[in-house]
Amino acid sequence: MVSVTNAQVDDLPGWFFPIDMELFRVHLARSAQQGPGDLAELGVYLGKSATLIGGDVGPGETFTVIDLFGDDAGDERNLEENTDQYPELTRAQFEANYRGLHGELPVVVQDYSEKIVDHAAHGTHRFVHIDASHLYEHVVKDIAATRALLRPDGVVVFDDYRSAHTPGVSAAVWEARESGLRPIAVSEVKLYATWGDPAPYTEAVLSWVRDSEFAHEMHRIGADDVVRVFGGYGSAEPVWLPWVPPRMAPRFSAAVTAVRGFTRRRPSRAVAS
Repeated sequence: MVSVTNAQVDDLPGWFFPIDMELFRVHLARSAQQGPGDLAELGVYLGKSATLIGGDVGPGETFTVIDLFGDDAGDERNLEENTDQYPELTRAQFEANYRGLHGELPVVVQDYSEKIVDHAAHGTHRFVHIDASHLYEHVVKDIAATRALLRPDGVVVFDDYRSAHTPGVSAAVWEARESGLRPIAVSEVKLYATWGDPAPYTEAVLSWVRDSEFAHEMHRIGADDVVRVFGGYGSAEPVWLPWVPPRMAPRFSAAVTAVRGFTRRRPSRAVAS
């Protein structure tokens, strides 16, 4: 296991805000306290969140990632989404980014995200991140696959659960409450939940956030107390996101990341008095 810093993750192209990096760490750590278990990510893009998850893989645990990596999307709407939003996604680029921070790759599967059930153990996973198709019918399948993978106390993270351009994710996620899904916490972009007892995770989030730079408030959803975490540096979507066409956002994000990296490495110059 090679832990990675937020700065190392931030240098990779894509979207993964500091507030969620910290929430990932909280849920990964708490799930590990429940005992060893496997990890999975459905939809990896260029590896930004996968590299952080990979840093938490312990002895005897397996981390499996799955993505089409540019393969045939199967239906016209899914193809259109992939072409518009992820034109430069390749397996080689993902693997290069991951190897840049970890010497060994996770189990990499090139297939439809719901096919994870054919490649990863059932009932053993402590943490699963869903960030694949945003289309309702596909998200429903991803949720069913994730429930098959998770152990009873495992945690699932949903990306884009409330974005205006992803209503299918919102519908599928909230429908899953009918099957017993219980929300734990929400950020501006991601929702954290479990089909088990959310209390240990809720306590872990509250213990962390009270001493963090972030603010929080409590919301009651049915029988569950849900923590909303917000504020702090880098917690919101970038200001440019609403103004950039979805198909151009990955390239724009990569350019912003490159400029940020250049300015970090640029030596300061003394100013003569």
